[in-house]
Formats: sequence, structure tokens, C-alpha cells
Amino acid sequence: MHIDILKAICQRRKHLPVIAVLLSLCYIATSCDLEKDDLISNPTTTSTTLSGYIETPDGKPFSGIPVSVDFKVTGLISTSVIHKAKGTTDKSGFYKIFFEADNEMGQGMHSGYVFSVDFSSLSQNDYIISEKLEYGFTSFKEEWSGSTIKCDFTIPHKKSVDVTVKNSGIPVLDGKYYVKNMFRYLEVEGYLRDNMNPWNDVSTLNVFEDIEIAQDGSTSVRIPCAIGIENTIRLVYSGDKSIGYPNGIPASEAKTVEITDKFNETIELNYRTPDPDNRWDD
Repeated sequence: MHIDILKAICQRRKHLPVIAVLLSLCYIATSCDLEKDDLISNPTTTSTTLSGYIETPDGKPFSGIPVSVDFKVTGLISTSVIHKAKGTTDKSGFYKIFFEADNEMGQGMHSGYVFSVDFSSLSQNDYIISEKLEYGFTSFKEEWSGSTIKCDFTIPHKKSVDVTVKNSGIPVLDGKYYVKNMFRYLEVEGYLRDNMNPWNDVSTLNVFEDIEIAQDGSTSVRIPCAIGIENTIRLVYSGDKSIGYPNGIPASEAKTVEITDKFNETIELNYRTPDPDNRWDD
């Protein structure tokens, strides 16, 4: 079950968003035995409000983008989804949804709130994000009561960029290699998990492309990049399939480039032997 929902949220090989889904939410099923609405027509003094704008980097708004909050519960023999809030962006790209979050916790072995934003109506050919994204928060905080949490999304157009990896005779460590592109697409004002783990820490998208490293020479690939914002591109090593390397071990220096629609340069990276002691590429 947890593999299915991670795939639905972020585990695409070409588009690997590094977004916040707490480990306990990995057990939420993709289907449910009970589904019901618990929506409110207007916010109260104790409501939690999520609001913000969804735009391109140059300020073009996205209208009609669905946003929602659900409370999901998985027990030993059944699952349930309670729809807490639903809405869409208006002509200016603005959305505002609100919900009461004071009576669901503790209903199941694995439970929590999920904030969803559905970009699946966007063209995969035109936009680098064109899927439903979900953000989990399992523990309700007292300070959320009556508060507004601002979440602004920047959804860029997509452009493929050539990347060349050079190796001047350095022995290549066996394993899988990827050219990784990372960029930020979400800015949050207010904490949705807790003060130590705000969603801002995980509001980046990672895009990976397979590459074979030459023992002495160069290899090139094309990787999707986000137009109008900074893209951070580097070579990473994923190691053996039996070992987890979520973002890869750095195998080159990172290069940060702002991509425009007229960008036609080739980005060059130089291979270096991955250091297993530097396992996590944050």
C-alpha cells in the first residue's frame, strides 16, 4: 500500500518531487472503505485556513486548480477518508480553503491530514509539474487553530537542456548514475508540520535522468528544466539497488542556472568519485 501512494505522490523516475509526506502516511491506502464529507461553509474562530496564489514565475495565474484537505485513516481491516475542505483557484490564481481539525486524531493506527493540489490538468509537454501533489501532516498543533497558513506555488514552463558529464580518466564506481535537477516551487508562511520541519524545507522538485559515465571522455543527456527560476544541476550516484539513496550521493559539483525560453547552452559537469560517507545530498 505504501508503495502505491508514494508513487501517486512523488516517486516517478522522471519527476521525483521532494515533498513532505510523513512516514506514517506511507500506509494510507489508495482506496477506502468509508468516504464522507465534513465541510464547513464559512470559517470560524477555530478554523485552520490554507490560502495562496498559484502562478508561473512571471506572474501568470492558474485558474481552476483543485485544492483540498482530507483526513485519512488506515486501520487493521478498513480505511476511510474524510473530506475536510475543497476549493479551486479563481481567475487571479488565488485559493482559500478552511477546515476544523479538532476531532479526528486517534481514529486509526495510521492517520493524518493531507493537503492536495492537483496540477494534472496542465500539459506535460508545457509544464514541469503536471500531477497531483500531496503534503501530509499527522499531528494537529494548537497554534493552527484560528490561523491562516499561506502556501504560494510557482509552476514553471518546461524546457529540455543538454548536460554533458566529463571524466578525465577517474575510475568509475559501479552503480547507477543520474543527472539531477532541483528547483523550488513552493513558499510557505506558517508551519504545517512543526517548527523543526516546516514544509519550506521540502518544497523542492527533483528531476532525474539516467546517464552512463565514460571511463575517459564525455556523455550527454537532456534533462527537463524549469523556465524563469533557478535550477540546480549535478551528477549523483544511487548506489546498489539494495541500498536506499533517495537523492543520491554527489558525484560532481552542483551548478545553479536560471533557465530562460531562449537558453541554448550545454551545461558541463565533471565526474568525481562519490564519497559514501557523504551519503545524503540535501
